[in-house]
Amino acid sequence: MSRAWLLTLLAFGLLVRIAGLWQWGTYDTEVQKAWAFRAAEEGVRDIYGPSDEHLIRRAQANGHSLTEHIPRTEFAWHGGTFFVDYPPGSVLVLWAAGKLWALVHPEMPNRAGFNAAINLAPLLGSLAIAWMLRRSAAGEPGWQRTLLFWLNPVIVLAAPYLGYQDTVFGAFALAAVIALMQRRYAWASALVVAAGLIKPQGALLLPTLAVVTLRESSPRTWLRCLLVGAAVAALILMPWWSQGYLISPLDGCRRPLTQETLAPLGLNVWWIAGFEMTRATQGGWPVTPIVSIGDFEAWAGWDPRLVARVLLVLATLGNMVLLARAPRGDRRFIPLSVVLQVHAFALLATSVHENHTLLAVMLLPLLIGAWSPAGRALTLTSAFLFASLFFAAGLGRHVTRMRWIEAIRLSTVLDMSVIVAGLHVVLVLLLFAWVARTRPQGSSA
Repeated sequence: MSRAWLLTLLAFGLLVRIAGLWQWGTYDTEVQKAWAFRAAEEGVRDIYGPSDEHLIRRAQANGHSLTEHIPRTEFAWHGGTFFVDYPPGSVLVLWAAGKLWALVHPEMPNRAGFNAAINLAPLLGSLAIAWMLRRSAAGEPGWQRTLLFWLNPVIVLAAPYLGYQDTVFGAFALAAVIALMQRRYAWASALVVAAGLIKPQGALLLPTLAVVTLRESSPRTWLRCLLVGAAVAALILMPWWSQGYLISPLDGCRRPLTQETLAPLGLNVWWIAGFEMTRATQGGWPVTPIVSIGDFEAWAGWDPRLVARVLLVLATLGNMVLLARAPRGDRRFIPLSVVLQVHAFALLATSVHENHTLLAVMLLPLLIGAWSPAGRALTLTSAFLFASLFFAAGLGRHVTRMRWIEAIRLSTVLDMSVIVAGLHVVLVLLLFAWVARTRPQGSSA
């Protein structure tokens, strides 16, 4: 491909993204703007909840655990009430977005320009990912990897058009995987911690990090990894820790795990289970709703969270075994392991949303030219993710109406989202089978 064509395609991808910065995205964009406004206007100190001193006094007075029922800071913004339920790294990113918007409009009105400020960090994340993919291989393969990410319609739809922030944490996750492939274990540990303190899905890199670091390095390196990871965590938490507000932001890290809904718009086995419950109780061929875990447990007679945890642990162990059996010199198995973990979580966990396979789409281009099924895996994962995002949010607020989306879903009689959830089961089985059958590099078979 000529240099002119490459520059044209890169410029096209950039212009499409810039045009989308001002879009209204999903309702989550409003949540992000509320957090950004609160952080920029009043600071981040108490954005999660009370001070450590207050929580200690409360625990001593009531005789219960220090971390039991930590009060959440609630704040109003444009007629809604909000609280923060994401890790501190994401709050710092949104604080910067809020400060940027305040420089333009000190009163911080809820305009399209605020959307652009919120979407700027994901744009920078996408640029970083494209740059790392370009550097991951010399010549044509590097450019191919870059373009398969940069021009992927589902990536562009997610960020900026729907306003997802995943490419911010995804840039750290990709950098961690590349560092691990290069045997830079301490750097990988630092980047995994940073990714996890931006988005909880960063924890999905931990099984791969643990297997590779433990089998390839010495105890001295393990200690260095722990110390570096702790230092990065301390640095990100410092805006709270230095002011006596450490417990509340740590509680914010676990809040996404306390959701009471069953796979809210995550097209997985629990989405199918929610459909079966709705069909059994209402009859007919309904549009699958988001159901509560409590309602499902009352109907089924068992807690889906326990079953989900067991299934996810088994899938994680299987993934770790595949990685442990791979030759140490074959670095392809490192990104493959993370991709499998992302898909296993997205298929089996109850706290899954429609965007939770985005990390796999950001990592799979790294395998183009190195793993023969990479193109198929990227195409199928991208198609599944596009369907998930489209059924959840269409093309964004002010563009598509949800009644149109529901009509499309019911055009197949059986809710199309349930069909896609079933196909996700097939896709995950295919991915595990492809990885299990992968021969070491240089093998004659």
